[in-house]
Amino acid sequence: MNMLMLILLEIIRVPLLAIWYAQGWRMEKVLPELDKFVILASPHTSNWDYYHFLMLGLVSRRRPNVTIKKEWVRFPIGWLIRLIGGIPIDREHALNMVDTLANILKSENRMILAITPEGTRSKRPHWKSGFYYIAQAADVPIVCGYVDYKRKRGGAGLVITPTGDIHADFEKIKAFYLDYGMNGKHPEKMNDLALKESPYEAPTSETVS
Repeated sequence: MNMLMLILLEIIRVPLLAIWYAQGWRMEKVLPELDKFVILASPHTSNWDYYHFLMLGLVSRRRPNVTIKKEWVRFPIGWLIRLIGGIPIDREHALNMVDTLANILKSENRMILAITPEGTRSKRPHWKSGFYYIAQAADVPIVCGYVDYKRKRGGAGLVITPTGDIHADFEKIKAFYLDYGMNGKHPEKMNDLALKESPYEAPTSETVS
């Protein structure tokens, strides 16, 4: 991120956080002091989820990057979307998204990539596995982030380095979220804490949004 974008982000940081705090929200577990990582943005049941994860990042003067449809990164708001971390994605050519995002992570000195493992705001019986393969390919850790709408709290907890055994690693992730409880904005839309049975699932732009 260049100096101009850093300055602009700092300018909008204060009023955005003031509004967030006024709404009663607080960060209870700060982001880890790591240069690069994939953070799980869960639960994901509303478009408001990204707003809260953005605020969690701004508290620590970090900016979570997320994938977004390329159509959004156009004049006149394209600059703002990029400023707050939007990565434009062409959904028609999204089959190699794992490699694409892993390479972006590798190329940056400091970056947080936020991924919604549920992949959609509608209820499904499992999580997507794309987040795991991106972190593994980029050789970065996975951080379990959360927002709790019931308590108006959010933060980051478990940090896990992919071992290559996705199911064993997922059990640790699952245990973390079960311990914290899952209070999404729309609880009825929350996905089950299960991993889709697939040895490799190349995510679409929805998977990694």
